[in-house]
Amino acid sequence: MEGTTGDPQRTATANVQDSRQQSSHGSSGRSRHSRSARKILKQKLIILGLSLALFIALLGWLFTAIRLSSVSDEYHDYRVSSRDELDQRKQNNVELDQLRSEREALVKGLIPGLHPLNFDETIDIRESYLRNIAFTLTGTRYSSNYEYRVVLHNDSLNIVQPKVAVFLFDARGIQVGVTRLNKRHATSKVESENLQPNETRAYTGSVELNLQFEPRYFLVRID
Repeated sequence: MEGTTGDPQRTATANVQDSRQQSSHGSSGRSRHSRSARKILKQKLIILGLSLALFIALLGWLFTAIRLSSVSDEYHDYRVSSRDELDQRKQNNVELDQLRSEREALVKGLIPGLHPLNFDETIDIRESYLRNIAFTLTGTRYSSNYEYRVVLHNDSLNIVQPKVAVFLFDARGIQVGVTRLNKRHATSKVESENLQPNETRAYTGSVELNLQFEPRYFLVRID
């Protein structure tokens, strides 16, 4: 009887152990399955993130390529426009210079002895008793002074009394100012208007404008 009673106990114990082992194996399987699922989910999230980053990068590259193409076209149009504008400006300057030359020739033809009015430049004329003349522009753009320096020289053996007048003309050949030299304009103190033989004398002063137009030419007349 004891042997018969003992067998069911061992059988029950074995069944409990088998049940625990099966439960343990089941829990372990579920744990491995859960870790595998999380790993797969993590990989999918990484792949999704990389795909999204690649998509954004492609969009950025596409936008940059379009912008660069637009900037390149704008730069090309600007260069073409600038080149055309520069060519047109050069052509206009050539035509303007030609017109100025023609006008200068016309004005000089109408008024013999006319010279272009250049500042801070000594102009050798050597006509009669005149040796050279120079002009300087002083003042402001609203109030200009046209100063001159004239050098006379008497290379004869006689005492002479030259009467010298300086005229200014505008671009159209209209007289806008005049001054006449006298001993008060001499740079050194002199007693008379006479020039002694072999004497050199300098005069300075300014030409008063009677018309408010910009002078472009001058003329020196000696009587």
